[in-house]
Amino acid sequence: MALAFSEDNKVVFLSGRKDGLNNFAINKNLTVHEWPGKRPTGIKDFLFLAKLMKKQRPDIIVTNFGANNMMLLVSWLFGIKYRCCYYQTIVAAYIADHGKLGWKQRLRIIRKGLVFRTATHMLAPSTYGKKDLLHYFGLKENKVHVFPNALPACSSINQSNNNLIGFAGRLDKTKGVDVLIKAFIKIVPLFPDAALIIAGGGSEKETLQEMLQQAGLENKVNWKGVLKADEILELMLNINFLVVPSRIDNQPTTVLEAFSVSTPVVGSNSGGIPDMIIPGYNGWLFERENENDLAEKMIAMLSNREQRNVMSANARKIFEEKYCTDTLRKRFETLIENTQ
Repeated sequence: MALAFSEDNKVVFLSGRKDGLNNFAINKNLTVHEWPGKRPTGIKDFLFLAKLMKKQRPDIIVTNFGANNMMLLVSWLFGIKYRCCYYQTIVAAYIADHGKLGWKQRLRIIRKGLVFRTATHMLAPSTYGKKDLLHYFGLKENKVHVFPNALPACSSINQSNNNLIGFAGRLDKTKGVDVLIKAFIKIVPLFPDAALIIAGGGSEKETLQEMLQQAGLENKVNWKGVLKADEILELMLNINFLVVPSRIDNQPTTVLEAFSVSTPVVGSNSGGIPDMIIPGYNGWLFERENENDLAEKMIAMLSNREQRNVMSANARKIFEEKYCTDTLRKRFETLIENTQ
């Protein structure tokens, strides 16, 4: 988005990475600055940002992840007109992983709620993310907007018609990989050549491996570990479809990565996933926690290649319409224009 807006606007991009690009000009309108601290949470980061705000006096700030608190507070103090903040990590996911909120987490929610109130636009990637913001942080509904994340377009297109099934993500309870394993065990008798590729790491890996060993199917799964972004795309290009069995999720990036290379997705009907998958169009939805329903949807995908290929084309189409960075600037301008 920074590059797109720099075509006819002055843009300052603040990076948390230490790449030696501090005060580096990407083009005549786009300059990169690096936060002085490891994370933008300290006094030196506050002073650095205040000095930059005083000098630049931007009309709009857009913030994400660890910079949210600092960016919102300083831009609010300087009276920046539009203060836009992405909301990615949902409270419901933390509860699903840990069972409840401790007092430290409750204090963080109170603190974040106060900071979020200084924003003019809170951007939730999904309708579920919006509900999470409204419920836990007590924000006014007119301040919270569903604004999906985006990824760059990929020139490669998935043309696989094999029986490879993929998963990419953390191996923890929230992601529901155990549900996928149970469903996979059910479909192998019908598709003896089916195989599962799992990319990611986490606390549940040993338990998942034990499930496969007990079923005598440990040789049917290729454990890839944590992959880089280009390796994830390579995975997506070489599978029949992706499975996202999350118990709760906001807007899984893996779905966007799959769609970007024309790979259909079978996902649970939880969190923000139903925002992304249109059943029978670009994939299938299954009932959360229901391995029987997931197995049925996986069988449908594997047994009807013609339908799968149509879904593949539709996955790419919906990516270009809603989730591609090429359309991000237009979507953002429409958001600001409609909420002035």
